[in-house]
Amino acid sequence: MDPKIQKIKLLKMWEILHRKTDELKPITTQEILEELSNLNIKADRHTIYSDIDTMIQWGYEVKREKRGKDMCYWVEKREFDIPEVKLIMDAVEASKFIPQDKTDELLNKIADLGGSARGQLLKRSARNFNIVKHSNSDIYKIIDVLERAIERRRKVKFRYFDLNANKERKYRHDKQIYMEEPLALIINDGNYYLICYRPEPEYTDHVKIFRLDRMSDVIETVEDISPNATSSAELIQDYPKQVFKMYGGETSSVTLGFDENMIGVIFNKFGEDTVIRNMEGKNVADVTVQLSPTFWGWLTQFPGQMKIIAPDKVRQQYIAFTKSAIEQYDEENIP
Repeated sequence: MDPKIQKIKLLKMWEILHRKTDELKPITTQEILEELSNLNIKADRHTIYSDIDTMIQWGYEVKREKRGKDMCYWVEKREFDIPEVKLIMDAVEASKFIPQDKTDELLNKIADLGGSARGQLLKRSARNFNIVKHSNSDIYKIIDVLERAIERRRKVKFRYFDLNANKERKYRHDKQIYMEEPLALIINDGNYYLICYRPEPEYTDHVKIFRLDRMSDVIETVEDISPNATSSAELIQDYPKQVFKMYGGETSSVTLGFDENMIGVIFNKFGEDTVIRNMEGKNVADVTVQLSPTFWGWLTQFPGQMKIIAPDKVRQQYIAFTKSAIEQYDEENIP
């Protein structure tokens, strides 16, 4: 046999064993021969036995056992169990920032970790989700550049855009190039965000946030971030807990009162380490939020079940927000 074919044969045999077998679904010698034949690689039983011996001698985790009249083989050692693979696939599918074509590529690669369950995993993934995906196909490159810049503590440059009704990019400030001091990347509600340092006083906590799928022409510069930005990078570890849906606004501690059936909502939004106490027969919790239309809108979902107890200034802001929403319809004379 041509030595090149022999090398390819060993590689393909390992791929077959790794992708299609496990302890619950071994493959027989005859089935290996058929798989190789489909790849136009000739072999016989004797060479299969010899090749398996070679793999085992060189440390490949191939198990074998005679069952009936034939020898069976499988790869027992897996880096991930099937539930773990499902979890990873679900996380990828639920991530809005990964475009659908990139999602499909990733799922195919991850499914390989499931061995003989690969087909089942892909079929399950295809029917379990209906996630709205974003369309920036450069997302991998953007993440790579930003991760490297954050690690090296370098400034980055990029353009930032919105989408119009025709899904066309409309760049902000006439395609202005942003020069930013990146601090961290975080995922929230299926989206990927870049936290940047902004020293200007109008930025709460000196932080500005950008969505990665709205960025283009991202470049790492040779300019180091400022000493103040370096200090901020070490202080923002708890920032994701404070950010409310990634919209800017004054950070404030707010006391919420809520019904018993809202406890799960509080834990889902603010974390299960949130302390809930009883005050005059009412469940209350102190949470840190950013006062913004997003927070007001979230709170409006639970009329009669949740309200702001303190501080009074925040209560008045929320009342003003809801009144303005109602007045808008009154002004339009909509019945």
